[in-house]
Amino acid sequence: MSSKLVSSNSKPEVLQDKLHHNGHHGHDVPDVNRASGLAKFFFLKTVFGILLIVLLTLGGLMGYQSMVKEADPDVEIPMAIVTTSWSGADPETIETQVTDKIEKELKSLKGLKKIESSSFNGFSQILVEFQANANVQESMALLRQKVDDAEPEINSEANQPNIEQISAQDVPIFSIALYGNLDPAVFSRAAEDIQERLEKVSGVREVNLAGQRKEVINVQLIPSRMITLGISPTTVSDRLRVANQDMPWAQIENEQIGAQVRLYGRFRTLEDLRSLPITRLGGSDGRVVRLDEVALVRRDLEREKTRAFISWQGSEFEPTVSMDVVKVPGSDSIKVIEKTLEQLESLKQDLNVWPFGMDYRITYRQDEEIHDEQNSLISNVIQAVIGVFIILFIALTWREAIIAGLSIPLTFLGAIFLLWIGGYTLNNMILYGMVIALGLLVDVFILMMEGMHDGLFVEGLTFNQAALKTVKTYAGPAFSGQMTTILAMAPLLVISGTMGKFVRLMPITAIICLLLSYAIALLIDIPLSRFVLGNVKGGMQKTRIDKLTESASEWFKNWSLKFTVRNRATASAWIVGTIVIFMTSLVAVAQLPGTLFPDTDKRPLSINVELPPTATLEKSQQVADDLGEILRSKDYFESVTKL
Repeated sequence: MSSKLVSSNSKPEVLQDKLHHNGHHGHDVPDVNRASGLAKFFFLKTVFGILLIVLLTLGGLMGYQSMVKEADPDVEIPMAIVTTSWSGADPETIETQVTDKIEKELKSLKGLKKIESSSFNGFSQILVEFQANANVQESMALLRQKVDDAEPEINSEANQPNIEQISAQDVPIFSIALYGNLDPAVFSRAAEDIQERLEKVSGVREVNLAGQRKEVINVQLIPSRMITLGISPTTVSDRLRVANQDMPWAQIENEQIGAQVRLYGRFRTLEDLRSLPITRLGGSDGRVVRLDEVALVRRDLEREKTRAFISWQGSEFEPTVSMDVVKVPGSDSIKVIEKTLEQLESLKQDLNVWPFGMDYRITYRQDEEIHDEQNSLISNVIQAVIGVFIILFIALTWREAIIAGLSIPLTFLGAIFLLWIGGYTLNNMILYGMVIALGLLVDVFILMMEGMHDGLFVEGLTFNQAALKTVKTYAGPAFSGQMTTILAMAPLLVISGTMGKFVRLMPITAIICLLLSYAIALLIDIPLSRFVLGNVKGGMQKTRIDKLTESASEWFKNWSLKFTVRNRATASAWIVGTIVIFMTSLVAVAQLPGTLFPDTDKRPLSINVELPPTATLEKSQQVADDLGEILRSKDYFESVTKL
């Protein structure tokens, strides 16, 4: 027998598989020699598993570094705001001569869902929302066409309507408050200079200011002199408008010189403006009347439109200029914030831009939220790995625990790799999908390791036999289980509306994780477990958990035969009872209040108080002061900004 085996060309491992096969007369023990080439390559060889680990690991790390990181996904929203300004017009005039005219045209828009309009002092706002399934680009084009059709009906003194599409990326990612004991003109000028510099930072779309007052030139007419000289206000207004502009004149070209002549007519200094000729008295030979004879010209601040104050950690409110940074859609929020902070620190060292005595505080930064969500996911993954390791360490052995535990982070690295290839960004919806998948994907790893453990320790099979039997026994049920879970998530993929565009990212991510976990369990866990289970000899002594499991299974089988299926009447009673409990649970669930996104505590909190359009700035200030004092007294607020 011995000499016969030595002279054979078969490998020792194959011979061992033959002997084990001959020693087990059960029909369920696979014959390794009859396994297909693909089965041997994917489940018995380690080459493909190692290459797949390298691909998923490196791809996941590259994807994480390269993916755009943001809080909310960049989803196209079929909504737009039509704003029309008319300086000096009251809300009633705006309503009848602007808002109503535009609304009349917009009501016939294709795919329109609803229109909401508001008229204020000096401007009109109309919110237009299309059906969620409408083509966004086509809808915006139709909206512009309708607004153009309405323009001839609008009062000619009103400015051209402005159309702005609403985007999920319109929310500021970074907010700061400038403060300091400075002259309002210096303060506002510095804020505008900083705004201009920050808007040049790569990834920044715009920087919105609140609380600043622009410098303006006031021309206050003197009625008594106007009447004496016989000059009308219209004459002065027309002269100011015509004279205050630069324009090209002509291009000079000859053999000696070639140049473009341009008239610089805009006023560069107050003296230029004061000396502006308004008219000539008494014909062509009469005296020239200049602006400073009929008006007082002075530099001043514009009338207040907004006010901003900040209280830091309960301190008294002090005037501030609030700056909100909005990023370019598709840019990385974390990188944009880092670049903005670098630019701020650079500007702070430049005394030509940053006046002495001014400082800033960061009131909101989105990158902290993004880091918190990512850290939460990492924490959940670590907890899952530890939990799986402990359970399998107790139930099986440390070998299976290590394999199943390490498979969890590998799944998420692979998911990030596939999402990166698919062009997705790393946002909260993606992270929520991974958290959902975390509690569902561990089962397949545990199942495969349980199969390997039973084959090696309980049935005494060789590694190859245990691997093939595990695949044959558990691959089908595991796939059915994964598909059942995936189909349960399918309704989330067909949620309509703008919310559906956000929500469907969660099931997409969870499905990718579930399919990937199934592939990892079969193509990596089983073949690569050879490194820790390959030296286990068949027929090794059963562990205490194995013996306990067998005893529990035997007890449950006997109990079921005695109490649940001993006859048809008993089995029917159990079925009816189960159905009743299930229906009761459905009714109970229906009674619970439901919400798609539960309320969560986040750092920023916004309180909006809407006052009548006729409310003055002083009235708004009074309301803001009363509310600000209440909020400032709460020690859990780091800062309170009132606008």
